[in-house]
Amino acid sequence: MTVGENIRRIRKERGFTLKELGDIVGVSESYIRAYECGRRNPKIGSLEAIAKALSVDVEVLTDTNFDSVKAMHRLFQVFRKYNGELLEYTDEDGNNKVCISFESLEPMSSWLIRYKGYIEEVENCNKIKDVRQRGEALLKAEDDFNLWMDIYPESK
Repeated sequence: MTVGENIRRIRKERGFTLKELGDIVGVSESYIRAYECGRRNPKIGSLEAIAKALSVDVEVLTDTNFDSVKAMHRLFQVFRKYNGELLEYTDEDGNNKVCISFESLEPMSSWLIRYKGYIEEVENCNKIKDVRQRGEALLKAEDDFNLWMDIYPESK
């Protein structure tokens, strides 16, 4: 997602109008709209102010449309910083998998707990017989999990 798409998504999750977010940040509604539509890119100071207003880390707003090389380099940074170890295994369907294990990465424990809760929610949603209700419940579970990731560590 682009910076603008992330701002729009989180602004709506927080229940802010364009004007309300602009007032908090100290810019006009049209500036926020221009950011969200991608006509303007916020400078770092504006991005920090928007992140603060939305109670998220600036990293949550940054452009996530990165290629596999950039993704790998981000993983390399975390791998080095937290003494990562690559593990290869075969899942129950016979697929070869690779995962990263960390010697100690405290934030991962809260993520794992929340992820297990999300998986349990999905399993419960899948038991709903009505297709529309099941779809709505699955979307809500996914939205709740995404919001948890966006507002971490506030969400602890």
